[in-house]
Amino acid sequence: MFYNDSIQDSRLYLRLALEKIGKYELPTDPLNYCIWYEYSSGKNSALNKSIDDYLKSNRTFSTNISKRHFNQYILNRQEARNELIQNELKNVFSNLFKAIDTTNRMFTESGNNLDVMNQAPFHNLTEADINHLVIQIKQEIKRLESSSNLFKEDLQKANCEIDRLKKKLDRYRDEAQKDPLTKLDNRRSFENRLKLALDEANDSGNPLCMIMADIDHFKKINDTHGHLVGDNVIRMVASTIRESIKGKDLAARIGGEEFAILLPNTPFDGAMKLANDMRLAIEQLDLKKKRTGERVGTITLSFGVTAFKYSEIAEDFINRSDQALYRSKKSGRNKVTGI
Repeated sequence: MFYNDSIQDSRLYLRLALEKIGKYELPTDPLNYCIWYEYSSGKNSALNKSIDDYLKSNRTFSTNISKRHFNQYILNRQEARNELIQNELKNVFSNLFKAIDTTNRMFTESGNNLDVMNQAPFHNLTEADINHLVIQIKQEIKRLESSSNLFKEDLQKANCEIDRLKKKLDRYRDEAQKDPLTKLDNRRSFENRLKLALDEANDSGNPLCMIMADIDHFKKINDTHGHLVGDNVIRMVASTIRESIKGKDLAARIGGEEFAILLPNTPFDGAMKLANDMRLAIEQLDLKKKRTGERVGTITLSFGVTAFKYSEIAEDFINRSDQALYRSKKSGRNKVTGI
């Protein structure tokens, strides 16, 4: 398993995991730690749902239950998902081929029956024979219509199954690309999109800018108000950033309290203005604790802005944005610095 959580996030998940391990009196071993770390991170929705459902009717959580969840929801999870999709696709094809085979067989049988009727000596048929032949022909027509309708239904079912599987694949892909706390893109997704954006900027010559943002004094917020309040601060900041961008812009949470915004087709002046608009919007947030109504205080962010230089590598682009952010931090925070 691979985790790219920030130091602060990993510390939070560690604390929550150890609390769960202690609560259910489980051994502090790698297996139980892995189960509850993954649960605390919220990144494995299937694991969380299974554990929550189990705990609704059970007060204890044994090591055997941990092993079962580990094997089912963590060990080779991606491989298990792929195998699940493959098996479901096999079922779709199997049912479709059965429908085709059944339809072909019924059409062949009806074709043979109609061929036999066609061989009848029509010039010697009595009125009763003709009536009987007409009835037989109608029966075969109905049989063909029925077979055709059944095949259409089977095709519709197969189409629905394919649509369902596509949605499931889209959900899996979305889960792999999103930060569970903020629902913004995660670092992996940001790096993938950055590569595409660099290629496009090099090919088209259109401007490309990047904004790095970091919540000021975030450790103090956690230490003073607790990690739950800290999480809510991160969510509110992420929501403000998400509402500030548009079109092909991309916002990602790339660290504990650090965000990156990618701005294709945006000139440097436009990126600077956007960063300052976000800075002002976040500064005006009025955050209160739900239980006590106590104000958390003013939340501020420092920003670093830079424009892409033709043919430079991603690392240089990111480093320059980081340098701009560092200057904002060093010069007093709650600032926007552009390089």
